[in-house]
Amino acid sequence: MEEWTLTWTRLTPIGEASGLSNGIPGVYRLSYRHEDGNFYVFYVGQAKDIRERLLQHQSSAETNPRIKAYISSKACYFRFAQITQGYVRDAIERQAYKYYQPECNTTIPQGSDDVKGNLT
Repeated sequence: MEEWTLTWTRLTPIGEASGLSNGIPGVYRLSYRHEDGNFYVFYVGQAKDIRERLLQHQSSAETNPRIKAYISSKACYFRFAQITQGYVRDAIERQAYKYYQPECNTTIPQGSDDVKGNLT
């Protein structure tokens, strides 16, 4: 089994995604702040360009109606870990999906179960 130690960014309001640098590849998760004060993950994903993908989630280009509903009605946040290797992004996205069971993901990510990383 391959183990990775990932460095996750702080929880950041999704509106601040435009301030990220272009071309950062990685795995990310979208969360909302509930009335109870806790944060809950509603989507996990990966991208070759995190900034571009987060901006897509906030635009009319977003095709997932559940994500649109969360972003338009709740205080939403993101965290990401920079990962350059595609097979590691695939595996960590799958691991995060299994761990968080986010309700807005429509398919199970295809990554390997032989690669693990910290999710916090």
